[in-house]
Amino acid sequence: MDPERRVAKALEDAQGILAQYVEPGPRNCEQTIDRLLDVLDDEAVVQAIEDSRMEKPTPEQLAELKRLSAIARVPDESEIVTSKEAAEIRIRDLQEKARME
Repeated sequence: MDPERRVAKALEDAQGILAQYVEPGPRNCEQTIDRLLDVLDDEAVVQAIEDSRMEKPTPEQLAELKRLSAIARVPDESEIVTSKEAAEIRIRDLQEKARME
């Protein structure tokens, strides 16, 4: 499941838990918190949130990575870079390496 869908499902599940809690009748705060923690503190959900926060590399960054990889004579890693920050770091490294070539 992609990160956005996993986060959306967790939010839907949490909303359902809260909707049950606010319905008339007896309530169990501890049980509600436990159920919310089961949904929201799941490692896959936490990772999905982190993944969705990362900004994807721009097309310009990916093109620059390809160009610099060729100049520096190293394997092209543009397809495995997952964030703008990682792309910037890799670009700086490749610029330095390309200067040495």
